[in-house]
Formats: sequence, structure tokens, C-alpha cells
Amino acid sequence: MLPKVVIFGRPNVGKSTLFNRLIRRKAAIVADIPGVTRDNKGLRANLGKLEFMLYDTAGFDKIDNKNELSKNIIDKIKSIVNIADIIIFMFDARSGIMPFDYSCASILRKIKCPVLLVGNKVESETQKNQAYESIKLGFGEPLIISAEHGIGFGVLEENLSILMKKAQNINSQNITEDHSKIRLAIVGRPNSGKSTLINTLLGKNIVLTGNQPGVTRDSVMLDFIWNNTNIQLIDTAGIRKKSKVTDKIEKLSVESTIDSVKYAQIVILLLDCNEALSRQDLSIAGHVIEEGRVLIIAANKWDLVVNREDVRIALRKKLNRALSQLRGVHLVEISALNKKGINRLMEEAMSVYKKWNIKISTSKLNKWLNIIQKVNPPPLKSGRVIKIKYCTQTSIRPPTFTFFSNLNGDFNESYQRYLLNNMRDEFNLQGIPLRFIFKNSKNPYIYDS
Repeated sequence: MLPKVVIFGRPNVGKSTLFNRLIRRKAAIVADIPGVTRDNKGLRANLGKLEFMLYDTAGFDKIDNKNELSKNIIDKIKSIVNIADIIIFMFDARSGIMPFDYSCASILRKIKCPVLLVGNKVESETQKNQAYESIKLGFGEPLIISAEHGIGFGVLEENLSILMKKAQNINSQNITEDHSKIRLAIVGRPNSGKSTLINTLLGKNIVLTGNQPGVTRDSVMLDFIWNNTNIQLIDTAGIRKKSKVTDKIEKLSVESTIDSVKYAQIVILLLDCNEALSRQDLSIAGHVIEEGRVLIIAANKWDLVVNREDVRIALRKKLNRALSQLRGVHLVEISALNKKGINRLMEEAMSVYKKWNIKISTSKLNKWLNIIQKVNPPPLKSGRVIKIKYCTQTSIRPPTFTFFSNLNGDFNESYQRYLLNNMRDEFNLQGIPLRFIFKNSKNPYIYDS
């Protein structure tokens, strides 16, 4: 397995900034506000020649015994620290050592793994001198870096390399396996049960949950195996209407969720059956379709629905009408809290994922194309007869098809819809996004003398 490196420290010392730089994308929310990160998240990271799993943690703060969320955050931090192979203990050299830094140090003394003390935000000689005050923490001299500006990363790589060799935790076989994970994101409005579903799938309380909306702020990645399939689950922050999002942290959370959809392969849109299907739900679904991802809609809290058949029919009608571009989108009724319908949800997700990767031969496509053109020929354009000469699949994930004809520009919408619906029926492609490209070209199979 890849070595597990955990970034640990009090709030607002720059842990998420270092995390983003090492994984080479903005996967963690960064803001000049303490306590932005609440959940732990882990992703593959690179530093020079080193490869490892890197974990960002919530800032360690004082425990408020009256606040259940605060206690849960502390528990999650302690659990991730206990599985670490190496801990990067980060402090803010600009502000100097604070009382919370000593609290962090006392926790780390109980952990049996190497600790690398790192002073962040060092951009001047004065800050460099202040950083050496951290020797009082009991972990030796600090490494001096600036995560924001990439300063000191060579020394960081050298020290991590030495500790990784000592840990003897590198297994080259498992490195390739990590690439085969299917990325599955769970999205939806606030308080629809996304984190509860994640915990149900994992069989334990890994991510934070609560009755109040907005508990999840950052997208959280977690490894999961279902029927011998490696999956990376992505828990995301709830998305509200754009007009209602005024808080800076919520804006960053929404951006993180949208970014997660881009990197996901399967997206489960979670609906709360106690609330009517809203424009916001449909807007989220539309964004997933636009990105070309597999979309599964899960109707959560189904156990609380009284008139189930009426709700089912109304929900399906509204989805078919609003998401006509994704006819046959899969709808699964579940209860994340009571563990009902979870297996069916995953079966549907894997089934649609396989279709998303489908490759249809050119001969089958052209046989289908000839038949449907005879049944319903393309409409005339400026009195001119239009004929689609041939079709070929040019890409997968999502399946993309290029049609070559004697027409300059796209066909009208009604004929495109005719092609789309017929292709779904012929090749069993219900519920997955398809891409059509129309080109004006000669048939390459016809010899021009």
C-alpha cells in the first residue's frame, strides 16, 4: 500500500493549502477563517519522486463537551492520526507557537509513528527565526516551508523519503490498483442525507452528520469496496439556490461540490422525499448531465412516505419532463438511515456505469442508421435532400457518436431527438448521457475516381 501521510495541526495554519499543492488541484477549501475544514479527506499525492496517500484533517481545537459536532470532529481527527505512517505536524511560524499547538503536541506524543514538525508561512528571516521557538514542542528542529509559495519543498521531500524508507510501507503492486477505483460522488441539497448514506455504505460513522444543514463543508474522499469493486466515495456539501448563498464558506463549499462532479464518474443525486422536487434538484441533475457523468437519482427517506405510489408516479413524471435529454434516468427508492434499498442503489449505479463505458461497432451503428432513415428520412433543408452517410462512435464516458452527412451544420432539434431516442431503444442506453456530433463529409468508404 502507499504510505499514509497525515497533515495535523491547529486551525488556520495552512494544512489545506499544503494538501492542495501536493495533490495538484484545489480539492480542499482554503480560507482565512479558522475551522473551515471539518472532515478528514485523503487523496493520492506527489512530491518529487515520492507517491503517497495524503490526508487533510480538521484543525484541532479545544473540545466543547456541550457541542456534539465539536466532539465528533475531534474523534475523527484522532481516528485518522492513529492510522498514519507519517504525521506532518504543522504550525504557523508567522503567528508563533499558540496554546493549541501544545494541545496538538500532547496528542502526538501518544502516537507511535514518525512526526515531522513543519513551520508554515515562512517568507522572511524574521519568520524563520520565530519558527525555531517550536523546539519547545518536543519534536526537534522544524522544517521551514511556505505552502502557498512552494518554498522548502525540496527539504520536505528529502525528509519524507527518509521516513518512508524506514516505514517500509511502499508496495508497487497496489500503486497501479489505486488508478482503477471508480469515483462515486453523492450530491444534493443540504440535509438530504448525503453523509448518512456514506456512513451506511461504509458500515460505520466516518463522516460527520447532524440535523442542521451545512455540517459537511468540504468534499470528502473515502475508499470503499462493493462486490470486489474498488470505489472512492465522495461526500459533498449541500447545494442551495445561488441567490441564497451569501456566506463565503458556503460559496467555497458549493465550488468544491461542483469540482467533485467534474472528477467523478458516477454521481448519485439524493432527494429528500419529505420535500417536493425543486428546481435546485433539477439544476444539479442538469449540471451532472452537462458534465457527461453517470447520473442515478436516489429518493431518500422513502420509509417516511405515506402515499408511496402517488409520490412515485409524480416524481417519475416530473423527472421525465424536466430531464428529457436523459430519458430513462434511474430512480431508486432508499432509506439511508434504515439501510433500505442500498444494495439496489449500488447495483443500478454499476449497471449504468457499464453502459457509460460501452463501445458499439461501426457496422452495427450503420445498420441501425439505414433502417431509421428509411422509416423517417431527415427533413429537407432549403429544398435540398439530406442524407446521413454513416455514423461511428468516437469516444466513451460518455458515449460520443459522430454523424457524417451532406449537410453543413447540425440537424434540427426534433430530428436529433429522433436519433437520440431510437439509439437509446436500439442499444439499451437508457439513463446515460450521449453526445452527438454532426459533420459534413464524404464517405471514406466510397472510391472517388
